[in-house]
Amino acid sequence: MSATAVRRLRVSFPGAQFAFPCAGFAGVLVLVLATSIARPTRLMLALGLTGMGVVVLAWLGLGRRRTEFSVHRLYWTMAAWCLPLLVARPLFSGDVHSYLAQGVIAADGLDPYRLGPLAALGADSPVTQAVSPYWQNTPAPYGPVAVTVSRTIAVLVGENQVATVLLNRLVEIAGVVLIAWALPRLARRTGVPETTALWLGLLNPLVLWHVVAGVHNEGLMLGLVLAGMEIALHQPSRPGRVVAGVVLLTIAANIKIVAAVALLCLGIELARRHGPTIGRALLVLVGLFTGFAALSVAIAAVSGLGLGWLGTLGGGTQVHSWMAPTNQLGFLVGAFTGGEATSTAIAVGIRIGALAGAVVVIFLSWKAFRDGRHPLATLGRLFAAMLLTGPVVQPWYLLWAIVPFSAAATTRRARRVIVVASVVFALVLPPVSGGAGELVEGYLVAVALLGLGFAVVRAWSARREKVSVAE
Repeated sequence: MSATAVRRLRVSFPGAQFAFPCAGFAGVLVLVLATSIARPTRLMLALGLTGMGVVVLAWLGLGRRRTEFSVHRLYWTMAAWCLPLLVARPLFSGDVHSYLAQGVIAADGLDPYRLGPLAALGADSPVTQAVSPYWQNTPAPYGPVAVTVSRTIAVLVGENQVATVLLNRLVEIAGVVLIAWALPRLARRTGVPETTALWLGLLNPLVLWHVVAGVHNEGLMLGLVLAGMEIALHQPSRPGRVVAGVVLLTIAANIKIVAAVALLCLGIELARRHGPTIGRALLVLVGLFTGFAALSVAIAAVSGLGLGWLGTLGGGTQVHSWMAPTNQLGFLVGAFTGGEATSTAIAVGIRIGALAGAVVVIFLSWKAFRDGRHPLATLGRLFAAMLLTGPVVQPWYLLWAIVPFSAAATTRRARRVIVVASVVFALVLPPVSGGAGELVEGYLVAVALLGLGFAVVRAWSARREKVSVAE
């Protein structure tokens, strides 16, 4: 049998389209089982990291064969990978416990934008104790839509932490469904293959880790952003569709204010189409953001939560983010001064970053208006600029840029950047906390197990190829 025939046999082999989805499912299952006990042992931590590695490798392998997959098969693959995570404990972060605390505070008639869990619920409350000590004195930094969701869940299930995690997870799954609906449609507008956009943006390990397992409200925010952009861009000449899209984008910004950048990108596109002069373009932008402000005030009034959240937006900066480039100067200064000047140096770095970020946003916005760049590409670039110059960076923040840009990554280089960033940040954060020694040991064991598994798979593949040639 010729080499060409062998390659055809390997492609048509019934297991070819099932191998990577099944491997990813197995990796997710191992991760969930290994982290299911209250305090994972070193072995369980190593197995959890191994499961993560298997998922990442399966995702990379699926990407190499994505042209062999249909959109519906990718949807089923994502559903299978999400299934075990639905019953997992919160992984990679405990922010969902802060959502519960904020919901309980609001349900009790208190102001979550003025009181943190410790002040509102007391130190003896199980809800307060579940919140990280870093955030027990921090008022809610999220918009009224996010807190209304948390309050509704608190009204439904009270302080039941298991039910709270499940309901919040279902809310974020709704966001994932919106992403799955919007991504291929947006990709068609930019010329990106639908399967490529879904592979990069939907099946991305960061979505699994931090939206489904970690229950971060990035899921619902990004789902609304993509759905709003798709609705508004589908027929931008019809005012009704544009208004509907703006409504969804405004709701997203009232979950996390960063989503307002999507309104800027939509406004640039509308201004470019309907306002060929600078004056008319500015008029379109002013009208768009006036509508955004009016609707935001209405949301604040209807929710009964008011506009107090605008004063708590900087709450995340209370803890120095080691991933934020703007903080690195402060950490470097602290290393030489024994930590005495760390906070001051970080504050300086944040101010420099804010100035640089404003300049970059203005430059990218003007370039998008002048060159007619697709709003999804502009949105991905603006989010990336915010991450590089912002005061706080978390692994799940990368999804701000990755998910929209996956529908606009028309070059191999752009896709490579997304893949590298996704792989690095998908593996840099362990699923559960542990000491430095435990983590080092866990990663070493995981690398050894993955290497052994890779060797076994290669040996099996080589043997199967020999058998195929002999036949």
